[in-house]
Amino acid sequence: MRRLQFIELEDLPWFPAVIRDGGTDWLAFMFGVSGAFNAAIPTIRTAMAAADTHVIVDLCSGAGGPWRSLGPALAKHGPVRVVLTDLYPNVRAFTAVRAEAPEVDFHPQPVDATSVPASLQGVRTMFNAFHHFPFSKAAAVLGDAVAAGQPVAIFEGASTRALALVAMPMQIPLLLLLTPFVRPFRWSRLLFTYLIPLIPLLVLFDGTVSFLRLYSREELREVIAAAPCSEQFKWEIGSAKVPGLPVRLGYLLGVPAPGPAS
Repeated sequence: MRRLQFIELEDLPWFPAVIRDGGTDWLAFMFGVSGAFNAAIPTIRTAMAAADTHVIVDLCSGAGGPWRSLGPALAKHGPVRVVLTDLYPNVRAFTAVRAEAPEVDFHPQPVDATSVPASLQGVRTMFNAFHHFPFSKAAAVLGDAVAAGQPVAIFEGASTRALALVAMPMQIPLLLLLTPFVRPFRWSRLLFTYLIPLIPLLVLFDGTVSFLRLYSREELREVIAAAPCSEQFKWEIGSAKVPGLPVRLGYLLGVPAPGPAS
């Protein structure tokens, strides 16, 4: 089955920020608790070596994505500086991540992943966000990285739709149990989780839709082929085993192709 281009509520410009932030805060919390994205470290380090840089520009960071735990884990392998960005920057969450992970900083202004400012140089990463982009926009994300000559490493928390769809409803009992431990603390999160359960409904709806929107390997190849000047990069599509969990982390890696030998 090919991916379906449904709408996720958090993508809508008019969607209430307090509910959007509640959903992304939960995702960032789960990323940190599971440590699943630590499986991305070898791929990220490959991209950093290809660009000879220690800087990472994280796109579509939400509430900080996995960087609260991934930043320190990545730093164990060598110097790293991470800059969080988002089209709807959650500055409060970004500040909290920076306080816990000194490797992490943030860009407070909105950043469009299809047109990243030239001032933001470094390996471009994206976690659980590439599926938000329809085909033409996804190709534009890759094309913009190629035009800037910056490696790009894209990760999705599941490499197959079927397993992800089965696991999705299991998040809701965990959300109801663990929400009081999510940081930074917000009274609004308690209100919209327990009294008016809009955050659980957002997580369930957007989570289900997001898995229906996942790009398969063949679809990723089509996106690469449609990206402007994609032949200037070397591309790799694969998956990595997540330690301790029965899932694999899907990834797409693009680095500048080596030039002809002189």
